[in-house]
Amino acid sequence: MSSVTANSRMIYAFSRDGALPFSSFWHRINKRSRTPTNAIWLAAGGAFVLALPAIWNITAYLAVTSVAVIGLYIAYVIPTFLRLRQGDDFKAGPWNLGRWSKPIGTLAVIWVLFVSVVFMLPPANPITKDSFNYSPIAILVVLGGAGLWWVLSARKWFKGPKVQGSAEELAAIEKELQSLG
Repeated sequence: MSSVTANSRMIYAFSRDGALPFSSFWHRINKRSRTPTNAIWLAAGGAFVLALPAIWNITAYLAVTSVAVIGLYIAYVIPTFLRLRQGDDFKAGPWNLGRWSKPIGTLAVIWVLFVSVVFMLPPANPITKDSFNYSPIAILVVLGGAGLWWVLSARKWFKGPKVQGSAEELAAIEKELQSLG
């Protein structure tokens, strides 16, 4: 469930910014529930398809759970890593960790590297086709695909997150949504 929650939020955000195919469909907000229902269904459907092999194969189950954990950790630590790479050129927002930002960020990146390695280890010894942890292959395919997509296409047109509106426009949307409930 945490993976579906996190993935649906990312699907919504990427769709809002026009970074996914069929973005206008995935980023719609359900007026009754005030949630991105289409993005949630995409995340739930993707999780279901990825987990199907786990019904008959414990190796697949272990790989799916490993990929879910590793994927979430990687997704959450990338902004931290990019902030650390920017060094003193980074302009901190109103909420920040002050002088502790760099040490905690460094610790977070190291932790994610450690946990990723742990979750990529095989679950049993000796390593056979049935005890091999296939999550490193899945992670490499996803990161490789995303990297290729960036190099071949997205870097030419993607300009970053889009502002959804002024403070007044967002307040009007919120007021409209509250009147529906």
